[in-house]
Amino acid sequence: MPNDYKELTRDKAINLCPVPEWLYVPLSQHIGAPAVSLVKKGDRVRRGQLIGSADAFVTANVHAPVSGEVVELLKINSPQGRLVDAVKIKNDFQDELDPNLKQYPPVSELDTETVREIIREIGLVGLGGAAFPTHVKVSPPQDKKVDTLILNAAECEPYLNADYRILLEHPNEVVLGLRLLAKAARAAWVVVAVEDNKKDALPGLKNCGVEEFARIAVLPSVYPTGAEKILVKKTVGRKIPNKGLPIDVGVVVVNVGTAYQLARSVQTRLPLTERVVTVSGEFANPGNYLVRVGTLYQDVVQLPANFATKDYRVVSGGPMMGFAVAALDVPVTKGTSGIILLRSQIFTETNCLRCARCVDICPLGLLPYRDRGLADCMECGLCAFVCPARKYLVQKVRADKLARQKN
Repeated sequence: MPNDYKELTRDKAINLCPVPEWLYVPLSQHIGAPAVSLVKKGDRVRRGQLIGSADAFVTANVHAPVSGEVVELLKINSPQGRLVDAVKIKNDFQDELDPNLKQYPPVSELDTETVREIIREIGLVGLGGAAFPTHVKVSPPQDKKVDTLILNAAECEPYLNADYRILLEHPNEVVLGLRLLAKAARAAWVVVAVEDNKKDALPGLKNCGVEEFARIAVLPSVYPTGAEKILVKKTVGRKIPNKGLPIDVGVVVVNVGTAYQLARSVQTRLPLTERVVTVSGEFANPGNYLVRVGTLYQDVVQLPANFATKDYRVVSGGPMMGFAVAALDVPVTKGTSGIILLRSQIFTETNCLRCARCVDICPLGLLPYRDRGLADCMECGLCAFVCPARKYLVQKVRADKLARQKN
C-alpha cells in the first residue's frame, strides 16, 4: 500500500491564498452538461454573480469568484486535460458582492425542497474530486428510496489534508451542513465515516452535536477506504451492484467540503466560489489554502528558485486517483482537492507477466490484466501501483470509458 505522506501538511492550518489579478473560471467544473455563459466581454461582474447556467438537470451553476471585468470568453485546459469554455475575469480587488444574492430563511425554517433549491442555486458539487452535482444526488428518482446519508470523512488519498483541516477548524459548519444534506435527501439515518488517523477531529464534531442525529464509524486507515463502494460496504454493510451507484442501495455519500460549503452559503449568502486545497509534495510552500475558483495553479504554488519543470510532475488531486497536468497554467476548479508536485520517475511499460498482483490487490475483485469488468473500476490506481511490468492500467481504463461515452 502507498505511504500517506500526510505529515507534510497535517498540522498546517487553512490559510487564505492571495487572490490574483486574473482568474479563469471554467464553465464545466462538474459531471454533466457544461454551463452556458451569461456574460460577455466587457461586462462588469460582482462576486457571487451567476455567470454560467444550464437548463439540464445534471449540471451546476457557475458564479464569479471576484468582482471585476470580463476580459474574454476563451477555451482553457481543465485539470483533466479537456479543452473547456471559460470566463476570464480581471480582478478589481474590491470583492463587491452581487446585490442579487439571496437572504436565506433561518435554518429552522428550511424544508427539504428549499434546501434542494439552495443547493442547486449555489452550484454545489461533490468537493471530494468527482464534482457530481449535489442537487442531483439528494433528489433521487421516485423509484429509488434513500434511507442513509454517509459523510465521507475518510480522505484516504496520500498527501491530502483539506477535509481533515475543515473537520478540525470548522466542525460547527460541517455538522450544520450535514443536517441540511440529510434533510435534503430525506435520510432517516446519518453516518460519519472517518479513518482512525483523524480521531482527533471527533471531539469537535461531538461538541457541535453530531451524535444527536448521526452515528460515528471509525474505520482503519487503509487506502482506498474513501471510495464509495468500499465506504458503503464498510459502514452499512451494503454491496453496490455492478455498474451501480450508492443510490441503488438506498445510500447517498457526501464529502466533508460539500457539507461545509452548504453551511457557509446558507450563513453568508455566497455561492460556491472558493474551496480548500492541499498544496504538497517536494517544494517550497506545502499547506492547506482557501483558494478562489479560477485561480491558476501557478498563482497557488510558490516554486523554489531552482525549480526545473522537467524534473517534476504536477498532479491535480491525489497521486493515486488524480491527473497529471502538463503545466501550471490550469485553473483551480470546484473539484480541485489538491495540487501535488512529485519528482519525475520514468517507467517503461513491458509485457504483462501474468503475476496477478493487480488481481490480488483490486478492492473490487476485478481482473485488470484481462480488461475484465472494468466498467466497475473506480480508478483507485492500486493495480498500476503494484504492477512490476509498469502497465498503464488506470490510463487504459479511463481511455476506454471515454471512448464508450463518445459512442
